[in-house]
Amino acid sequence: MSTKSNALQALLSANKNVTKDVPVKRLGVNFTVKAIDSEAIERATAECTFGNGKAGKQVHEHKLGAALIAKACVEPNFADRTLIDHYEAEDAIDCVRKALLAGEIAKINAVIMEISGFGEDDVDFPNS
Repeated sequence: MSTKSNALQALLSANKNVTKDVPVKRLGVNFTVKAIDSEAIERATAECTFGNGKAGKQVHEHKLGAALIAKACVEPNFADRTLIDHYEAEDAIDCVRKALLAGEIAKINAVIMEISGFGEDDVDFPNS
């Protein structure tokens, strides 16, 4: 079998439903996050982009981190009305920002990106 055939077969049998538990030490629990695809990242980026004047469009990075967690977190579900009401949040993104500390958001996002294919182990750079 040729390399192209192996690659094609790998794509045809690939499982995109990848999840991983992330320990949140302060809370004493694990959150379960899932891999996200480029469409989810594009939607989150669009939701967190503002401006269009002289300064151009800018992405609110901290809000984007919360948006990615809101989309990728399976457990807990930050869109749960009880959680949103408890934190007096506007929506799931606001709930993430109010419920988690900045370092927790960064740690959870790192895991989401890793299982979504952005981990160093998944990239094979050619020798220069």
